[in-house]
Amino acid sequence: MPHCILEYSNNVLDVPDMRTLLQEINDTLAATELFNRDDIKSRAIRHDLVVVGDGAPDRTFVTLTVQILSGRDDETKASLSDQTLAVLKRAFPQTLEKTRCSITVQIREIHRPSYRRVISY
Repeated sequence: MPHCILEYSNNVLDVPDMRTLLQEINDTLAATELFNRDDIKSRAIRHDLVVVGDGAPDRTFVTLTVQILSGRDDETKASLSDQTLAVLKRAFPQTLEKTRCSITVQIREIHRPSYRRVISY
């Protein structure tokens, strides 16, 4: 935990190395000392079929969903959002400057009583 899902439209101008970007997200979350580094799982999904607003070609998006087990206070979740949003802003500077872009972060809670997992080592 957490599970991080980075989604972005196919028309973003920046082409960051996604593996490096995901690692930076993991590093940022691990630095909070709220999570065990080995439990952070991140992935990226590029969306090729996208309509944002009026569908104009200069409308872009980048969104990060961070799923964590329930029980964290709002201040902690806001801090996680702020820290990961800063990573995304650094990764997509041209997109922010030259397109109508929305970069968002959302922290979602996973229902702790029903969450299950199996780990193999």
